[in-house]
Amino acid sequence: MDHEQRINMKFCFKLQKSAKETHEMLKLVYGDAAVTMKTVYKWFERFRNGCESVDDEERSGRPSTSKTHENVERVSEMIRSNRRLTIREIAEDLYISYGSVQNILTTDLNMRRVSAKFDNAPCHASLLVRQFLSNKNIMV
Repeated sequence: MDHEQRINMKFCFKLQKSAKETHEMLKLVYGDAAVTMKTVYKWFERFRNGCESVDDEERSGRPSTSKTHENVERVSEMIRSNRRLTIREIAEDLYISYGSVQNILTTDLNMRRVSAKFDNAPCHASLLVRQFLSNKNIMV
Protein backbone atom coordinates (compact mmCIF):
# COMPACT_ATOMS: atom_id res chain seq x y z
CA MET A 1 0.00 0.00 0.00
CA ASP A 2 1.17 3.49 -0.73
CA HIS A 3 2.91 5.20 2.19
CA GLU A 4 1.45 8.53 1.09
CA GLN A 5 -2.09 7.23 1.58
CA ARG A 6 -1.26 6.11 5.12
CA ILE A 7 -0.01 9.60 5.91
CA ASN A 8 -3.24 11.03 4.52
CA MET A 9 -5.28 8.57 6.61
CA LYS A 10 -3.43 9.67 9.75
CA PHE A 11 -4.03 13.32 8.85
CA CYS A 12 -7.77 12.69 8.44
CA PHE A 13 -7.84 10.70 11.69
CA LYS A 14 -6.24 13.62 13.55
CA LEU A 15 -8.85 15.93 12.01
CA GLN A 16 -11.48 13.57 13.47
CA LYS A 17 -12.81 12.56 10.09
CA SER A 18 -14.59 9.22 9.96
CA ALA A 19 -13.08 6.24 8.19
CA LYS A 20 -15.86 6.46 5.61
CA GLU A 21 -15.17 10.16 4.92
CA THR A 22 -11.46 9.42 4.69
CA HIS A 23 -12.03 6.61 2.22
CA GLU A 24 -14.20 8.85 0.04
CA MET A 25 -11.48 11.51 -0.01
CA LEU A 26 -8.82 8.94 -0.88
CA LYS A 27 -10.97 7.70 -3.76
CA LEU A 28 -11.32 11.27 -5.05
CA VAL A 29 -7.57 11.78 -5.00
CA TYR A 30 -6.25 8.34 -5.99
CA GLY A 31 -9.14 6.89 -7.99
CA ASP A 32 -8.77 3.16 -8.57
CA ALA A 33 -5.40 3.17 -6.81
CA ALA A 34 -7.04 4.16 -3.49
CA VAL A 35 -6.83 1.69 -0.64
CA THR A 36 -9.92 -0.32 0.27
CA MET A 37 -12.42 0.66 2.94
CA LYS A 38 -11.22 -2.33 4.99
CA THR A 39 -7.67 -0.96 4.94
CA VAL A 40 -8.84 2.46 6.11
CA TYR A 41 -10.72 0.84 9.03
CA LYS A 42 -7.61 -1.21 9.91
CA TRP A 43 -5.40 1.87 10.04
CA PHE A 44 -7.98 3.91 11.99
CA GLU A 45 -8.08 1.10 14.55
CA ARG A 46 -4.30 1.23 14.86
CA PHE A 47 -4.39 5.02 15.34
CA ARG A 48 -7.16 4.70 17.96
CA ASN A 49 -4.99 2.19 19.84
CA GLY A 50 -2.21 4.78 20.08
CA CYS A 51 -0.04 3.72 17.16
CA GLU A 52 1.56 6.81 15.64
CA SER A 53 3.65 5.11 12.96
CA VAL A 54 2.44 4.79 9.39
CA ASP A 55 5.10 2.19 8.57
CA ASP A 56 4.42 -1.52 8.18
CA GLU A 57 5.23 -3.67 11.16
CA GLU A 58 8.22 -5.97 10.87
CA ARG A 59 7.30 -9.38 9.55
CA SER A 60 8.99 -12.66 10.22
CA GLY A 61 9.79 -15.01 7.42
CA ARG A 62 12.10 -15.34 4.52
CA PRO A 63 12.94 -12.07 2.76
CA SER A 64 12.19 -11.78 -0.93
CA THR A 65 15.04 -12.91 -3.12
CA SER A 66 13.43 -12.35 -6.50
CA LYS A 67 12.71 -8.64 -6.21
CA THR A 68 16.27 -7.41 -6.42
CA HIS A 69 17.64 -4.33 -8.14
CA GLU A 70 19.23 -6.63 -10.72
CA ASN A 71 15.90 -8.33 -11.53
CA VAL A 72 14.10 -4.97 -11.75
CA GLU A 73 16.72 -3.84 -14.28
CA ARG A 74 16.47 -7.09 -16.23
CA VAL A 75 12.66 -6.88 -16.42
CA SER A 76 12.92 -3.24 -17.52
CA GLU A 77 15.40 -4.13 -20.27
CA MET A 78 13.26 -7.01 -21.51
CA ILE A 79 10.14 -4.82 -21.71
CA ARG A 80 12.02 -2.02 -23.47
CA SER A 81 13.36 -4.44 -26.06
CA ASN A 82 10.03 -6.22 -26.67
CA ARG A 83 6.80 -4.67 -25.38
CA ARG A 84 4.82 -7.74 -26.50
CA LEU A 85 6.35 -10.03 -23.89
CA THR A 86 3.90 -11.54 -21.45
CA ILE A 87 4.46 -11.65 -17.71
CA ARG A 88 4.70 -15.44 -17.93
CA GLU A 89 7.46 -15.27 -20.57
CA ILE A 90 9.47 -12.81 -18.48
CA ALA A 91 9.04 -14.98 -15.36
CA GLU A 92 10.22 -18.09 -17.21
CA ASP A 93 13.24 -16.32 -18.72
CA LEU A 94 14.36 -14.88 -15.38
CA TYR A 95 13.41 -17.92 -13.26
CA ILE A 96 11.27 -15.85 -10.90
CA SER A 97 7.58 -16.12 -10.07
CA TYR A 98 4.75 -14.62 -12.09
CA GLY A 99 3.72 -12.56 -9.04
CA SER A 100 7.23 -11.16 -8.60
CA VAL A 101 7.36 -10.01 -12.23
CA GLN A 102 3.88 -8.50 -11.92
CA ASN A 103 4.95 -6.69 -8.74
CA ILE A 104 8.13 -5.36 -10.39
CA LEU A 105 6.15 -4.10 -13.39
CA THR A 106 3.44 -2.34 -11.37
CA THR A 107 5.35 -1.18 -8.28
CA ASP A 108 8.91 -0.56 -9.43
CA LEU A 109 8.39 0.30 -13.09
CA ASN A 110 4.99 2.00 -12.61
CA MET A 111 3.44 0.08 -15.48
CA ARG A 112 -0.28 -0.36 -15.13
CA ARG A 113 -0.75 -2.85 -17.92
CA VAL A 114 1.53 -5.01 -19.94
CA SER A 115 0.30 -5.58 -23.46
CA ALA A 116 -0.66 -9.11 -24.29
CA LYS A 117 0.67 -10.58 -27.47
CA PHE A 118 -0.96 -9.18 -30.59
CA ASP A 119 -2.37 -6.15 -28.76
CA ASN A 120 -0.06 -3.93 -30.74
CA ALA A 121 -1.03 -5.39 -34.12
CA PRO A 122 -1.27 -2.76 -36.86
CA CYS A 123 -4.73 -1.30 -37.32
CA HIS A 124 -4.79 -2.58 -40.90
CA ALA A 125 -4.61 -6.19 -39.65
CA SER A 126 -8.38 -6.50 -39.47
CA LEU A 127 -8.63 -5.31 -43.08
CA LEU A 128 -6.10 -7.95 -44.14
CA VAL A 129 -8.06 -10.63 -42.31
CA ARG A 130 -11.29 -9.53 -43.98
CA GLN A 131 -9.63 -9.58 -47.40
CA PHE A 132 -8.23 -13.04 -46.77
CA LEU A 133 -11.62 -14.37 -45.64
CA SER A 134 -13.31 -12.70 -48.61
CA ASN A 135 -10.86 -14.34 -51.03
CA LYS A 136 -11.78 -17.71 -49.48
CA ASN A 137 -15.51 -16.90 -49.90
CA ILE A 138 -16.05 -16.85 -46.16
CA MET A 139 -18.67 -14.33 -45.05
CA VAL A 140 -17.73 -12.05 -42.17
